[in-house]
Amino acid sequence: MIDELYVKDYVLFDKTNVEFEPGMTVITGETGAGKSLLIDAINLIRGQRAQKNCIRKGSSKAVLQMHLSNLNDRQKAMLEENDFDAEEDLFIQRSLSETGKSSIKINGQPSTLSFVRDFVSHMVDVHSQMDTYQLMNTSVQLDLLDQYAKTSSLRDEVNQAYIVYSKNRQAFNKAKEETYSEDALEFATMQFNEIEEAHIEEGELDSLTKRIKVLANAQKNLEQLSDSIYALDHENGVLDGLYIVKKALKEETVPLDLENLYYQLSDLCDSLKAKRELLQRDMEDIDRLKEREYFIKRLYRKHGGTHASMMEAKKRYLDRIDQIIHRQDVLEKLEKDLINSQQAYMRLATKLSEKRQAVFKELSNQIEMHCKDLMLEHAKFQIQRKEKEASKDGIDEIEFMVSMNTGQPFSELKASASGGELSRLMLALKVVFQSQQGIETIVFDEIDTGVSGKVAFAMGQKMKRLSKDYQVLCITHLASVAAWADHHLRVQKETDENSTVTHVQVLDQEQSIEELAMMASGEVSSASLLAAKELKDRVQHG
Repeated sequence: MIDELYVKDYVLFDKTNVEFEPGMTVITGETGAGKSLLIDAINLIRGQRAQKNCIRKGSSKAVLQMHLSNLNDRQKAMLEENDFDAEEDLFIQRSLSETGKSSIKINGQPSTLSFVRDFVSHMVDVHSQMDTYQLMNTSVQLDLLDQYAKTSSLRDEVNQAYIVYSKNRQAFNKAKEETYSEDALEFATMQFNEIEEAHIEEGELDSLTKRIKVLANAQKNLEQLSDSIYALDHENGVLDGLYIVKKALKEETVPLDLENLYYQLSDLCDSLKAKRELLQRDMEDIDRLKEREYFIKRLYRKHGGTHASMMEAKKRYLDRIDQIIHRQDVLEKLEKDLINSQQAYMRLATKLSEKRQAVFKELSNQIEMHCKDLMLEHAKFQIQRKEKEASKDGIDEIEFMVSMNTGQPFSELKASASGGELSRLMLALKVVFQSQQGIETIVFDEIDTGVSGKVAFAMGQKMKRLSKDYQVLCITHLASVAAWADHHLRVQKETDENSTVTHVQVLDQEQSIEELAMMASGEVSSASLLAAKELKDRVQHG
């Protein structure tokens, strides 16, 4: 449940800390005072996208924080699975900057909006007039039905089976519609053979490129070697000069160093010549290497740009050749896969449909019972089912149908009820489906629009009963709804020459009576106070 809401520099709020209690809490105040801003703040902390201009004028950042408690084992496990500390108390803080940047944290650890949105949806449910219209969507109705029938895991299995079936159906239809000609076989064979006969190894292109770069640099080395060899070995070069000196001193004792130097330089010259010969042979290979490099690059470009994509293309061509040569065998295999996957899908989809239909009567009875509590005595509810083509959510086309008055034919929700009737009907639906979610806090944001008198009183009573099992927060303009609350908060706006600030006040019993009087008659008088006290007494004592 929500224990506390802290709001700082958010729209009209300067700094506000609101503590919530178990049971039913009502939030009232003048139109425009900022009641819905509290719900908007809760929604932002729940991961809803922020709108522009939500930061208080003169501030650079808004800070919103919600304190939640009573986490169940499933919620704690969900936190631990996502590397968050699973403590008894949970603090979710969201910061919004004027630059549009946003951050959100769980117990001080950074999180993502998507995770927070998913996680808090298991703890807090906010119901507004917009949700009323969403409940008219048949896909939302199907989700609610599966939630009530506890068929979510089976529906996931149906979805997975549909993916397999759909894939096999596409493969079979594609193979059946394709035309296989001699030209197609020749083309596929030619492409396959070109890749096969190229014998391109993975990494070969990189090796070639490096080798070509080395050989390009070798040209300069070759010139340097030739110059060195020429200096040593040309006519009248270094070796000839040393030889003449050596011969001239033949009759003398030839110095040992000179003798060794001559042979060392002669060996060096031979070594340089051998190295030059090797480089010359390599230089003759560079054209061949460049040609191979160009060939590999061309094949890569032709088949996806990489060695991996080329090998995938090779497999596709081989499969294509096999399909053409063994077309009938391929079709028979694809058809067998299709039939098997279709049968597997239909088994699961039929099982899902049966489980859904098994709760139709029970669900209708539950909703009609709550409608009677809300003074819709003659309302009848039924679920219309039509079989549809296979889809990811099964073979059921579901629509909620109602008849609001005796003798009135059943029709879809949006065409069957007035505004006040629709609000009550949606509350009845909410009560029934809420019991299946494991949520602890329900927020009603002005869902009593369009009702008054006895009807509003009945709606307040229904919310009060709901608060026995859940924490209920309710924004309302109606005294006959607000009278049912265990706790009463009033939102009011104060304006001076420079600014407007919204405050939240916790009302005691006397202040709550005064607020009910103001809500009912527009003024606090002895007559309105007496009426408010009578209303409160009726709520408390019947």
